This record gives sequence, structure tokens and C-alpha cells, in this order.
Amino acid sequence: MYHYIYTISNNIPKLIFDFDNYNKKYQYDVTYKNDYKVKVLSNLNELSYTIDLTYKDTSYLEEIYNTNGNLIKPLKGFVNPLSGLYPIDFNADGTYELLAYQKIAGRYNADALGYVLNKLRWKDNEFILDNQNIAIWGG
Repeated sequence: MYHYIYTISNNIPKLIFDFDNYNKKYQYDVTYKNDYKVKVLSNLNELSYTIDLTYKDTSYLEEIYNTNGNLIKPLKGFVNPLSGLYPIDFNADGTYELLAYQKIAGRYNADALGYVLNKLRWKDNEFILDNQNIAIWGG
């Protein structure tokens, strides 16, 4: 998806959000770990998150892990570029923040593991990271 946000002052448009710049700034490492876990590391803020894969069906897990829950071989996933950008007034104060969605994928894009949700707020003439969460499906 292509996301741009412009502001207009004195009839002059100014770009204030560019999805390309966002994608370059918000990078992640996705690494499968033993015991049916995936570690997602946000390189920007150095926070890590753990996704528990035990909700996946047995056939999925058997392709990746042995019977002891250890990886058969090292495996990496990835986080897609920005896929959704939504203006939301989280505090009901009349000021909108942005909620950015990026899908976390496992072995291939259809192997969805969850989403990175970044809440961005406006500060010093740019959108900055205010809050970061990982959303997963229940099982």
C-alpha cells in the first residue's frame, strides 16, 4: 500500500508522512526459537516480543520442530512493509494519532503469525513511535 499524508499551509502542500521512509525506519528480525516460539525484535527501539506457536496445528509444528520442541533447522520469518495506516483519536482529546499495521510472516507470506501495531504521534514536525504492540490470533 502507498501511504502519504500532506498538510497544506498557505496553499503550499508539505509531505509529513511517507510510507517509504516509514518502511526504512521500522525494521524487524523474526527468528524461530526452540519450544514452539518465535522472537520478533524491533530494531528501532530494541524491544523483543515472543509469539507462542502452540496454537498452530500439529502438521505445521512437525514441519519445523522435532518431537522435543527443538528446531529441525534455523528458520527466519519477516515483517511485511506497512499494510495499514489509520488515524485514531486514542485519548478522545481531538488530536489524532496514527496506528500502523505490519504483518508478521513465518516461512512465507501466507504463514501469518500476527501483526506489529505501532502507534505514532506528532512531535517536533514528525510522526514518532509512541507505543508498540504485537497482536496475535487466539487459539
